[in-house]
Amino acid sequence: MKKFAIAAAIIAAGLLPALAARADSVEKPDVSIAVGGKVALYYLPLTIAESKGYFKAEGLNARVLDFQGGSKSVQAVVGGSADILSSAYEHMINLQARGQYLKTFVLQGRYPGFALSVATAKADKYKTAADLKGMKIGVTSPGSSTNIMVNLLLAKAGMSPNDVAIIGVGAGAGVVAAMKNNEVDAVVQADPATSLLVAQGLAVVKVDTRNEAGTTAVYGGPMPAASLSAKEDFIKENPKTIQALTNAMVRALHFIRNSTDEELLAAIPKESLLGGEHDLYVKMIPAVRPSYSPDGRISHTAADTALRVVAQQNSAVSQAKIDLARTYDNSFVSKVPKDR
Repeated sequence: MKKFAIAAAIIAAGLLPALAARADSVEKPDVSIAVGGKVALYYLPLTIAESKGYFKAEGLNARVLDFQGGSKSVQAVVGGSADILSSAYEHMINLQARGQYLKTFVLQGRYPGFALSVATAKADKYKTAADLKGMKIGVTSPGSSTNIMVNLLLAKAGMSPNDVAIIGVGAGAGVVAAMKNNEVDAVVQADPATSLLVAQGLAVVKVDTRNEAGTTAVYGGPMPAASLSAKEDFIKENPKTIQALTNAMVRALHFIRNSTDEELLAAIPKESLLGGEHDLYVKMIPAVRPSYSPDGRISHTAADTALRVVAQQNSAVSQAKIDLARTYDNSFVSKVPKDR
């Protein structure tokens, strides 16, 4: 009897770690993430979390689905073909005005990182946003956050979106091709597209939100950029999965903040280096590094700026009673282990 008890105790002790691991495991290890233009450094934290194996370390098999622009990735999550949305935070506000509730649980970028670049042949004629009138302007996709920046610039100049032609050119090689082929007169893009256009002598940067000063000038305050979000129901049903995703993303943010330029560049998959321009990326990284969130949190001030900006662009938002508390949640970032 005593031997049986001892054996049972040994077996139980052996099972405890497995049971504990099972109890702590994520609810949905196979999770899909929709992103609009993954090649853009706007989404570098997502790329780092994937390439460095941070998702796998959290027990996740994260599958990244790449779309042409933010509005298309939003459609994928709203339609149910993807679980998680990697997009600009302001989409949460627009969606709530339509009765659809998604919530950001970790912030990737604290500055938008977009730049308005005008074709070199027309750059000297550009003095203010009023000079955009009649131009063909390339954005990642119509309705995306790059499109919103165009609309803001136009509004400041007393114009409307009808005064220009908005053309979706994606965020990759298509941007350079569109400028080379004179399909667009200007673009609003993130890096690497912005720096590639400048390096090849195709365009000149006229408005830059890769830093705090430029962001404030365009948006009137701190403007949250790329984020990871999900439907409220998904978050409630899969809190361990959301926490695992948050852990991985915050770890990626810490890597971006603490690594050298070469270490950071080495962590970007070669297939993600647009044009394979290694030397250009080395110069690009110091310019974009300040735009990433240091800790993954969204401040109420930044969320309020986003609401004001979106309300100016979307009458449905301006007429709705937006509950900002339902657009973001910092509680998962607060629970990230200190070793991440």
